[in-house]
Amino acid sequence: MNCVIIVVFVHFVSCDLIDHHWEDFKKKHGKDFISQTEELRRKSTFEKNKQLVLEHNDAAAEGIHSYNLTLNHLADVDKSRPHLARGLSGLLGSRHLPKELKHRLEAPEEEIPEELDWRERGFRTRSLDQADCGSCYAFTVAMALEAQVFKKNGTLYELSEQQLIDCSVLFGNLGCRGGSLRNTAKYLQRYHLLTRDKYPYKGKQSLCRLQALYNTEGVGVKTWGVLPYGDEVALKKAVATVGPLAVSVNANPDTFQLYHSGVYDDRSCDGSTLNHAMLLVGYTKHSWILQNWWTSTWGQGGFMHLKRGHNRCGVASYAVYLKIE
Repeated sequence: MNCVIIVVFVHFVSCDLIDHHWEDFKKKHGKDFISQTEELRRKSTFEKNKQLVLEHNDAAAEGIHSYNLTLNHLADVDKSRPHLARGLSGLLGSRHLPKELKHRLEAPEEEIPEELDWRERGFRTRSLDQADCGSCYAFTVAMALEAQVFKKNGTLYELSEQQLIDCSVLFGNLGCRGGSLRNTAKYLQRYHLLTRDKYPYKGKQSLCRLQALYNTEGVGVKTWGVLPYGDEVALKKAVATVGPLAVSVNANPDTFQLYHSGVYDDRSCDGSTLNHAMLLVGYTKHSWILQNWWTSTWGQGGFMHLKRGHNRCGVASYAVYLKIE
């Protein structure tokens, strides 16, 4: 009888701890659900990820992994449910076309620094959230243009992601259902990008504003190019000579979603799937430095260090640089 009582007591304590963690998580991240069924689904995902984080970080403490995970605001999001995963991706695939490889970047190796971080050069980007919209392509390209403006005149200029969501449908993008780096670059060769204050972010698709169609004041793209597939040497040269780049990555692994710190090196994160766009802002001897659009609570203040040398997550599989007028 005593043994039975002890087992039941431990079970109750365990459930109580799980509920306590869940309630703390909801309160911290302002979670509210439309039904009890939905909350139970989210709680189940949270509990699964909680176990993953605990086991992974224990292994990291023993030197098995080079990065840590955390129960961030995405810990209850099940990527297998499309309506929930929309805000975690949004990149449509693009094939490499021979005509896009004509812009090859040449630079003497001795002119390329061993390490580089454009943030340390003054390109201080703000924390951004694509929210429940598959708009990573818009954030990435807008920020790549902001980097070009900064490189040209030292000004931090906030450009409109919303304009790209609403208006680049003219070139094949699908608003909050996704877009490609190629389609977005082509749109910007024809139309100028307004500032964020003139065309603010809503996180949902609307009709393209007339001011965007007839605007001549914003930032336009003079030329753009796609780097050779899988070439991390070309990637390094481009970010050093042109500036921050738009890159395509595989954001499918749960470890990617829950990444917190360290150098991300999940070997299951290959380049077979490219479903998310990020901004490459620099590199260390061993890692690429990437900015994401999942708020500052993800990663290291919204940034990730990704292992160099293995085309991890397909970071060099489809990378685009842009130059402004």
